[in-house]
Amino acid sequence: MINTEGMVAETATKIFTDLCPREVPHQAEAGQYPQALWDALAENGLPLAWVSEANGGFGADYGETFGAIWASAQAASPVPFAETLIANWMLDRAGLEPADGSASFALSGRTPSADIPFGMHADKIVLFDAAHHEIGLFDNRVAVRSPEEALSPDGMTQFVFSGHVAEQSAKTDLSRRGFEALILTVRAVQMAAAMEAALNLSIDYVSQREQFGRPLSKFQAIQQQLAVAASECAAATMAATQAASAIARHADDPEQAWHEAVIAKVQIGHGVEAVTVPFHQVHGAMGYTQEYDLHHYTRRLWAWRDALGNEHLWSRRLGEELAATSPDQIWKGVTTGDWTGGKSLAS
Repeated sequence: MINTEGMVAETATKIFTDLCPREVPHQAEAGQYPQALWDALAENGLPLAWVSEANGGFGADYGETFGAIWASAQAASPVPFAETLIANWMLDRAGLEPADGSASFALSGRTPSADIPFGMHADKIVLFDAAHHEIGLFDNRVAVRSPEEALSPDGMTQFVFSGHVAEQSAKTDLSRRGFEALILTVRAVQMAAAMEAALNLSIDYVSQREQFGRPLSKFQAIQQQLAVAASECAAATMAATQAASAIARHADDPEQAWHEAVIAKVQIGHGVEAVTVPFHQVHGAMGYTQEYDLHHYTRRLWAWRDALGNEHLWSRRLGEELAATSPDQIWKGVTTGDWTGGKSLAS
């Protein structure tokens, strides 16, 4: 299980419980940004959890911070908490000061633009230029923001980097695979948390809703649907936990956690349809209404499944690498989590 104990995780859980009740995600979609929620997170220093003490953060335990990310996803939090954690982690790896305010991240690609999660709300954008091993900080508030269509209620904005001068930049020893390992693990934790929250909503609903004089939970077909979904949720939680544990073990060299991160993204990505379909089906018409909470989780799950590359892309990348790896090394990686010594296909 994801570690939800300790100062960071418990503080985050309390903040999300107190300041992100079910009304907040609905209000955020209507255009009312929950500034009080973000201010509370910032005042408690939580966006700096992965920043070293020497750089103004408090170098929190990786595993415990994943517990805070878990709490944010379970609350369907409409603020860029996980994104700011990642952005500040990137800046810290380059010896740069953390972002002043909220932030999001991008990985350089073939075009000078990127789709940024929470792009309409993040104050700063941190770009990882993998080809030049450089990290740059950009001011998103002075950029022309172009909202993109997105399944996630958090939205997506296109940021064009050409023509914008970085506020600060520096070389980094972070590899592309190390960056991928962290962002895929963060998304895996968020997806597993959202799955569990949607499962609990579904169980509560069928336990209370009656049909033909008895609760829906007494019908065998409903029990079967939720049993399948529950097994997928358990598998997702285990995959996310393994990936988070690998990041914690290899905090100094996150590239070593790449395999577990990819496996988690693939496993959970495959499970999204297997859980969201029965969740909506057992709710009947209620599951498709704007006023009900279920869509805050299922829409995020659909968006997160495709973000950063879907499960098919990562299955192919992982398969290509394992095909060039000796059977002994694959067995060692599967059984011990030690993938060192295998053939690396840098992207």
